[in-house]
Amino acid sequence: MTNQSAGRSDGSFLHNLLDRAKCAISRWREVRRLDPPDIEAIAYDLNISPAELVTLMSTSSDSQEQLRERLAYAGLSEESLAASHPDELRDLRRVCSQCSSKARCARDLRHKRIATPSKYCPNEQTLQLLAREAHNERSVRAPGAPAGLS
Repeated sequence: MTNQSAGRSDGSFLHNLLDRAKCAISRWREVRRLDPPDIEAIAYDLNISPAELVTLMSTSSDSQEQLRERLAYAGLSEESLAASHPDELRDLRRVCSQCSSKARCARDLRHKRIATPSKYCPNEQTLQLLAREAHNERSVRAPGAPAGLS
C-alpha cells in the first residue's frame, strides 16, 4: 500500500515537473520571438530595463500567485492596488519574480505561516506600508465606527 501511494505521489511530482518544464519552454519561445527593439519598447513602456523584462517574461507564474496570497494576507487585493498604486504593484511583481526565496515563501504560504516573511521577503516592508495605508483609508471612510472595528 505504501508503494502505491508513493507511486502516485511520484507520478504527480513528475507530472508537475513536466508541466512546469513545458511552461518554461513556452515562455522562453515567446521571449525569443520578440525582436530586441520590441523588447526595448515594451520595457520602456513598463519603466523597467530590457533585462528585467526578459526575466519577468521567463519567470514562472508561481511567483505571481505567491504575491496574490501575500497581498491577501496583508488585507490587500491586486485589483485595488492596480487602481490606487500601479507603480508599487509593478515593483512588487518585479521583486517577487526575481526573489531568491521562492521555495521558502511557497512553504510558508502552504503552511499558513504569515509571521515569518519579514525574515526573508524583500517585499514585506512595502506590503506592510500599503496594508497600513489601506487600513487608515478604511478607517477614514467609516466615520463614527468604534476604534479597532473599522
